[in-house]
Amino acid sequence: MTQETFRFERPRDLGLVKRPTLSVAIITACRDGQEKLNLLMASLAAQSYPENLLTVYIIDDGSSMPIEMPAIAPKKTKIIKYKNAPNKWGKTAATNDVTSAIKADVFWFVDADMVFEKDHLAHHMKWHHAGDGFAVLGWKRFVKEWEYSAQRAFESIRSGKFSQLQSESWGKELWENRIERTQDLLHPALDGYRAFVGATFSIKSELWRKIGGYRRNLVTGEDTELGWRLFMDGVRILPERSAQSWHLGYSTVEINKEQIDRHNQPALAQYIPEMKQVRARTKSAWEVPTFELIVDVRNAKLQQLNNICARLISLPGTQANVVLLASWSQLKKRYSPVTDKHADLREIYNWLKSEDNFSFEEIGEENLEIEELLNRFTDSPTPFHLFADGDFDGDFDGKTLCDYLLSSENGLVGLATQNDRRAFAVFQPALARSISMRGSIYKNISTTWGVVWMTNESFIALHSGSEFRFARALNFVKREGKKINSPRQLLTFVRKLLGVLIRKVLK
Repeated sequence: MTQETFRFERPRDLGLVKRPTLSVAIITACRDGQEKLNLLMASLAAQSYPENLLTVYIIDDGSSMPIEMPAIAPKKTKIIKYKNAPNKWGKTAATNDVTSAIKADVFWFVDADMVFEKDHLAHHMKWHHAGDGFAVLGWKRFVKEWEYSAQRAFESIRSGKFSQLQSESWGKELWENRIERTQDLLHPALDGYRAFVGATFSIKSELWRKIGGYRRNLVTGEDTELGWRLFMDGVRILPERSAQSWHLGYSTVEINKEQIDRHNQPALAQYIPEMKQVRARTKSAWEVPTFELIVDVRNAKLQQLNNICARLISLPGTQANVVLLASWSQLKKRYSPVTDKHADLREIYNWLKSEDNFSFEEIGEENLEIEELLNRFTDSPTPFHLFADGDFDGDFDGKTLCDYLLSSENGLVGLATQNDRRAFAVFQPALARSISMRGSIYKNISTTWGVVWMTNESFIALHSGSEFRFARALNFVKREGKKINSPRQLLTFVRKLLGVLIRKVLK
């Protein structure tokens, strides 16, 4: 096992590739903005990456004045006029449709209001030459004003004077703090996906197609949702600090934050379970659940199952889809309510058969091997998958097990009781990467992410002491406190903290 294949590890100290071989499609979707586009194309023409390996695709997504070919641009540059129609317009639809017909080893997606340092693409490409499974982010800073022409930008960038184009610039403090806190997304926890931004990122075309591109029904925030799916697929998302760039002007979110949040939050929360605060505002069901839970209920009682489910979704804003395994076909046979030997199973079925988040799968009397259980989980952007024997000794706290799984950074954490009952939790990035490899999923998780088993008694002891509760509370305050960068977010933090305290007191 090499370090590069373990968790989110990646090679160290990569240098620029001396003889690149991978072809690159540079893709930018724009609607108007010819002046900024001219500067972008000048900076692309000045890139040090071999021009014969580059093709630029400018997608004109319904500009009021048709986009024209800039005077300075890479030799292989094409303008594609995307024909808008109802339910067929905007960046996500245009980009997905155009890329479906593009042949290149790597896709580099850029916003039309960017200017790049000459080695920007070359720094992306050193990762893609090193291996698969990378999504590379460029490093950007914002500028308020610019007075240079496309010709001057081209000459300055080509001669190594990129930094002299702007005397003043600023970065996104919250974004850069997240990068620092996670050691360049080496330890991203669950909110690392928020670091994924669409202004400049590259990905191998094969991975882009596997992941499904942008989610077409999103008008804004499509990069954030894409980042979540990439993260859940076990992709190593990494910021390349050497790939410098300028963003021309304020971002749309900065200028219209309140309106953008109002639009984006419910749309993105449909697909990103980590947006618990947004989800907690309503009892609606969401497209992607927080947990996928499989329970063997062959020997379980309704109350045991209810306890497992209730403890798992005790935190507001969480949702679980539950698969119940049993010999359900036995319930079709003639029976008497007085002497029903399947009374417990029938009670479970009758209470839950109309619940949308419960499904029923048939099994016989066989023992369930862990490999079979892992194969039953859906490879989806659901962050946590759990299995439990329905008659697990004592109360099974699946939420605490998932918390421990996340903090330990292992791929699977399992529990065993004195009566040989099992429960375990699996982290989706570990599952997804292991499914994509040959051989046993369980062995792959152990090799690439790590597996830990313990007795239920030792787990309870580990997570019931005052030291653990204090450390957990302190970590919560630190984690949430680092997200504060405005008075409004401070108020949200205080409300969240009070909510946690109230729930603990009532409990």
